[in-house]
Amino acid sequence: MVKNIALVFDVDYTLINGYHPSIILEKRGVDIDQFWKKVSSLQQAEKNNGEKTNLDIIYLAHFMNEIRYGKLRGLTLQDLRNDGKDLEKLYYPGIPEFFDKIRKLNSENNISFNIVSVGIKPLLEGSSLNKYMNYIFGYTFFDDLTPGLAIDEIKSTTSSSEKISSIVTVSYGNSETDFEFPIKDMIYFGDGMTDIPAFRFVKKRNGTAICVYDPNKNDSFDKAQKIKNDVNYILPADYREGSELWKTVVDIIKS
Repeated sequence: MVKNIALVFDVDYTLINGYHPSIILEKRGVDIDQFWKKVSSLQQAEKNNGEKTNLDIIYLAHFMNEIRYGKLRGLTLQDLRNDGKDLEKLYYPGIPEFFDKIRKLNSENNISFNIVSVGIKPLLEGSSLNKYMNYIFGYTFFDDLTPGLAIDEIKSTTSSSEKISSIVTVSYGNSETDFEFPIKDMIYFGDGMTDIPAFRFVKKRNGTAICVYDPNKNDSFDKAQKIKNDVNYILPADYREGSELWKTVVDIIKS
């Protein structure tokens, strides 16, 4: 019997070793450390004011501030797509070969690969990941509200709290009335706190939640352990054939 199985991936520190927006910032002379420190300080200021503003929204607001007033002025959607070509230097071992190999090894099933990211969709679409994906969810932008090609405004968001609606869209697939890819047969890959709502949603519905960690970073495994009750597996971010993650995914698909 053919199974429809959706694999859904976060990006930063899940498929890549780093934050993909840093590619955009670094190429245009924005101090990356200062950028993220500012995001953290804005988050703390919100907390001090009794607000519970999502960190993802704070980061996006600061990013848009750089586009309007800072070193990202004039940034275009094509610039973002072009920057996507640099993403491969951050890939964890086995990416992107993992996708083709898993699909070929399980050719008797219908495998869907998808990205649900608190990140920048045009950049991800410009990367080599794009050709393997059925869906990519991330932030999108308007560039036609004013004359010229520069980015004008935010069009859509995929914050950590909004990931669940994207997962449901993946589950529907090409069907408008039924779940083509049942969540019980879904595998969600993430790396930490921002993935907890998605982890819980998938696991509660008998799907599989996998938290990956970087084995080359001393505190990565300890951080993953903090959410061990929200996931089914905690595995090194190594997607190469024969790795622990590889074997686990193959076993889940064939079960």
